[in-house]
Amino acid sequence: MKKYLVLVSLLFCLSFVSSLEMSGKCDSNIYVREFENPINVEVTITDAPVGSYNIYTLADVYLEPRDRFDIASGSVKKNITILPNENLNTDGLYTFSYILNYKDLDQKVENKLTINILNFKDVLEIGSESVDLEATSVTFYVKNKYNVELKGLSAEFSSLLFKTSEEFDLKPYEKKEFSVEVDPEKVKKTKGGVYIIDSVFSTEKGDVEISGNLYLGEKKGITTTEDKSGWIIKTTTIRKINSGNMLENVEVTVTKNIFSRLFTSFNIEPTLVDRSGFTVEYTWTKNKLGPTEMFTVVAKTNYFFPLLIIAFIALVLFGIRRYSQTKIIVTKSVSPMKTKNDEFALKVRLSVKSSRSVENLSLIDRVPAIVKIYKQFGTVKPDKIDADSRRVTWNIGDLKAGEERVYSYVIYAKVGVVGKFSLPGALAVFEKDGKVHEIESNQVFYLNDQIKKLE
Repeated sequence: MKKYLVLVSLLFCLSFVSSLEMSGKCDSNIYVREFENPINVEVTITDAPVGSYNIYTLADVYLEPRDRFDIASGSVKKNITILPNENLNTDGLYTFSYILNYKDLDQKVENKLTINILNFKDVLEIGSESVDLEATSVTFYVKNKYNVELKGLSAEFSSLLFKTSEEFDLKPYEKKEFSVEVDPEKVKKTKGGVYIIDSVFSTEKGDVEISGNLYLGEKKGITTTEDKSGWIIKTTTIRKINSGNMLENVEVTVTKNIFSRLFTSFNIEPTLVDRSGFTVEYTWTKNKLGPTEMFTVVAKTNYFFPLLIIAFIALVLFGIRRYSQTKIIVTKSVSPMKTKNDEFALKVRLSVKSSRSVENLSLIDRVPAIVKIYKQFGTVKPDKIDADSRRVTWNIGDLKAGEERVYSYVIYAKVGVVGKFSLPGALAVFEKDGKVHEIESNQVFYLNDQIKKLE
């Protein structure tokens, strides 16, 4: 009978121990390396027999307190802190086990906890709303992107418009704004666009540099550049740059003939390929191109392997075509103009020289939509200015062999023209031996780095 009672008691104790459970809950699982902030975990122990316990872990973290504690009732709550040690070099999510040990019956309950280990520079976001060009102050913000409290922050902020020092705290997910006075004249003279806010935060482990964006003016615009290089291996690089501060959808188009396409490769696959007759048109699209982002398409055509005879024929045909076009030479050039109010202004010069006598010569130049034509002209005023098609026309008439005419006019823009400014080639239309010919001048590119105004 005694043996039966002992067996029943033992089975009762074992069933009691087997129901022992442990769970953990933390307000935040974020650990910031430069701050070494401990992670607080509330451990709930249920159905625990009276006895001596301790909580420990074998992972690369410090767990406090590690001392044993007694439980006199079935359910208790215990607060512990977790802190990664120097051996833990992992960034991002790290999952480890911690163990509740019941000393009296050597019973163990294991639970898992996942913490997120971050560098300080990844926790914060620094930026600003769009700054009006008439503003006398700039408001920028510092945003805590994670569920972690940051106390005692000290930082220096600087940009092309301001420099300031701030001391502040950040609650989880809090966005704190700061307003700094700026020179209104400096704001007006600064190009609209995206600029850098540099910041240096002081921490116990040294200074941490974090960059953000300062948005000046609300501006939409895409800058396109095209560079060509090489002969045997011909490389065409087309860049679409978002020069504004809004998301843009851009498109790049490259056309190849049925011969050159066989030897052409691209840095990225085209979105659309359209074959029409003897030409193939390649199209790339990029949606939501962010401020200052660049979309680049590089086309490389390798002519090394084609037969030499084909290259020779192509050169002969090219020479014949060039020779037939040398009846008229049209040269286009531009030069910047000094203006009263520093607006953008260029003087366009067109030179027409005839190597042979031609009849009914007309010179047509196209003006980009971004600029306007100044009302005063050079020695010869255009015969026609078409505002709709933006064309300027001089009806020159007959031109003798060796004769040269020069025409000029001024274009200007009320808004700033930044970067590489492209002007299309001028067109000369004339008659020779009863046939109509067209000759196009060179294209002109002007690299502008300041805003000018017309005198």
